[in-house]
Amino acid sequence: MKKIIFILSLFFSLWGISIAFFFVFFNPTDITEFSNFIVFSSKPYHFSGFDIYIITERTNEYSYRSTSIAFLTLFFYLSFLAGSIIYYFSQYKDSKLLLFNYALIFLDGIIKICSFFLHFHTIQFGIYSIIYILLSIAYIFISYQFITKHLNINAEDNNLENASNYKRLLNLIIDSFIIIIIVYGFITYAIQNNQETSIFKYFKITFGVKFGILAFFSVIKFIYYLLFESVFKSTPAKFITACYITDENGNPPTFLMILKRTLFRFIPFESLSFLMGKNLHDDYTDTYVINKKTDFKTEKKYLQTLSICFLIMLVIYFYNLSTRHHF
Repeated sequence: MKKIIFILSLFFSLWGISIAFFFVFFNPTDITEFSNFIVFSSKPYHFSGFDIYIITERTNEYSYRSTSIAFLTLFFYLSFLAGSIIYYFSQYKDSKLLLFNYALIFLDGIIKICSFFLHFHTIQFGIYSIIYILLSIAYIFISYQFITKHLNINAEDNNLENASNYKRLLNLIIDSFIIIIIVYGFITYAIQNNQETSIFKYFKITFGVKFGILAFFSVIKFIYYLLFESVFKSTPAKFITACYITDENGNPPTFLMILKRTLFRFIPFESLSFLMGKNLHDDYTDTYVINKKTDFKTEKKYLQTLSICFLIMLVIYFYNLSTRHHF
């Protein structure tokens, strides 16, 4: 099974990277229904944001044609590729990046299925619609199986050592960033499809634009933490930082504990309470964020490398943004 996970992970990562550059080499006017499905629906996941523009043809000195690359998704797929290589050369022991990426696949699959049923009345059914749903279900199943049965380390093999404040801060940043990406994707879809009913439009009509965004963010945040911590006892960020949630006896917390823990997150500034020696969503729910058994020195280098790569990605994006008007 470990070799299968490696081969499938390598395929998923290379497939996602190649699809990211599709429109750089192919003219959008030549797109067919099949190629449209391959580009937009077949890859394991896609998250909106951080588009960069690349010149594909300069017509004259003052004009050009360009195409966009979903830079954020490309970055995720590069981390998927790195995770596959690390998993192989660590003799199938280091699975943190793979866990993170399969969590993204699981999350994207859930979003696709929910969006499909919410827009069921507007969808024109065809063979590609059916394949799209079946593929989404398959991705959810594969990622769930890999995370729960083959990649995650059993809690019984670990010492009950509390995660450091550095890890908790990193968890907060990464998870919040992913939630913002999801919210941005839904809002972008609502703006681009004015004639269609979208999830965000209900919030916009009910609360107005500013409070609608805040309310929508809160709902996504609630679902995100409740889903991941109840199903996996972890979140995508916690997979990277190698920690998980237990009760006071080291056992998996109950759903009620996770529900209370999630609700406590909405107390203003509660997410930063760990910096003051308190963890409200831990202390009042009898839950703990525990380290998995890993090599501390390797893990430190691992987290530092990821932080540097993420900063490089931001620098490249904002450089591209600043030079966009100077092509």
